[in-house]
Amino acid sequence: MASHNSIGSSSRSRSKQTSSSQVVCYHNEIAPLRTVRYDGPTKGKRFFGCSYWPEQRTCGFFKWADEVDDVRDLQHLVMEKETRICELEYEMDMMKDKVKRLKAKKEKLVEEVEEMGIATTETMFELKENNTDKRLMLTLVFSWAFFTLVLLMK
Repeated sequence: MASHNSIGSSSRSRSKQTSSSQVVCYHNEIAPLRTVRYDGPTKGKRFFGCSYWPEQRTCGFFKWADEVDDVRDLQHLVMEKETRICELEYEMDMMKDKVKRLKAKKEKLVEEVEEMGIATTETMFELKENNTDKRLMLTLVFSWAFFTLVLLMK
């Protein structure tokens, strides 16, 4: 009787850095290359499996070695997408900082405009007061001139 799922030796590398020629399991660990050793139609066929197999916490990753190019391509694509996501997150952080600086600049400009508005209002009041003073002086001068003219006519 044949033994059930016996495998060759496997080495476990806990390194998160993998080259493009390595296959990683769903734990993001290097998936070791193994060989089917039990009798049957797949005896001798090579496969990649979870780096934790046959332990209990296996992620279930399994891929025949002759199908691995598809997996490598997909893993490479995922790695490119993750890199782009990191780049976009960095750009987003930079944009958030820029927005923060622009908001602070806007607040400062709003305060300056408010101060200018107050100064303008004060200046306008001063001008109105000066105009009122001038009108009063003119009225006084004309009234004295009229009074003098009336006195001279009598």
